[in-house]
Amino acid sequence: MKFIPNKLINAQLLAILLFSGHVMAADSTAKTAVGGGLGAAAGTAIGGVLGGQTGEIVGGAVGGGVGGAVTTKGEGKTGAVVGGAVGGAGGAIVGRGVSGSGTGAVIGAGVGGAGGAVAGKMVGETAHRNKHRHGKNHQHKRKHHDEGDYDHEHDGHD
Repeated sequence: MKFIPNKLINAQLLAILLFSGHVMAADSTAKTAVGGGLGAAAGTAIGGVLGGQTGEIVGGAVGGGVGGAVTTKGEGKTGAVVGGAVGGAGGAIVGRGVSGSGTGAVIGAGVGGAGGAVAGKMVGETAHRNKHRHGKNHQHKRKHHDEGDYDHEHDGHD
């Protein structure tokens, strides 16, 4: 139990970096990367303290998703949330597997959360753009009076 306060202090420092880091980034994609990465790293650190290796994975997913949501606006927000969550959880798993330590899980979650949030944001923005695009041969259908439901009767024409 002696080491828990040190871990909590590290988790608090990561949480502070989450909020200060996205203020420093001017570009929206950079903000998304910082938010997803720091959120996933902080979530992994806190999750590791509270729930061991499973807590690291869940914390990385929640933190990456929240970090992506807080720092992304517009059409790509949903993609950033999903990408940050998947990247944060996946990064925590890979980081723990490669290094065998909680520190590796935190670093892996940070990298995965950042990359996943940016990738998800880009996919979300592209999908939104393509949804509202028409090809050059797109034709608008117009309904004319002599096609279909024209119930007006003409009187006096013989």
